[in-house]
Amino acid sequence: MALAAPRFRLDEEIFFAGKPMRVAGWVQYEDATSLALTRYLLAEAGGAPLTLEESDGNFFLLRPFAAGAQPAAAGRTISVMNQKYVLRGVRKLKLAASAGQPPGGMPKAELLVSGVFEGEMGYLLRELPAGASMQIFFSAKPVAAGDVLSGEQLAAAREAERLAAEARALAEDDGGDSAKGKAPQIAALAIAGILILVGLAYAYFNQAN
Repeated sequence: MALAAPRFRLDEEIFFAGKPMRVAGWVQYEDATSLALTRYLLAEAGGAPLTLEESDGNFFLLRPFAAGAQPAAAGRTISVMNQKYVLRGVRKLKLAASAGQPPGGMPKAELLVSGVFEGEMGYLLRELPAGASMQIFFSAKPVAAGDVLSGEQLAAAREAERLAAEARALAEDDGGDSAKGKAPQIAALAIAGILILVGLAYAYFNQAN
């Protein structure tokens, strides 16, 4: 079964934590359960690029460790500044497709073995492309879905916020008969805001699936 296309297109403008960024490239893998895992390279003017991973509708911000500051690995454990991370699972990722400038450069191997380690401070990844001799380490920070939006999704969310603010202002303005007279208008604004949010949620999960 063919994998779904990546959520975000090459060169598309998206918003990460409210900041506009451009999708400079992506690489997509398929795991052992035929689930897609996509990594995006996000670029911004005057700033360092970011690597964003998406799998099963969840986002993680990946930060590679510098070559001279690799964690100490021993069997099923990784140590970083006296913090220990324990192996929770291993993903065998098969290269499916790529476009633009993928994070870390163009993949040179068809298979990537990715170990997921968990500790009190979060998650670490220890990865080894097939045929390579040097491992790669990343910190992996979970990112809320609402912090990663397309331009259309951000515009819809802002419109819903505007309608909700307008409804609150009408409800708070004056009282008594004046407020009662505005009840239909307040209800209409509230319903419109709810419909926008429902549509936004539907579009998000429809893309994820």
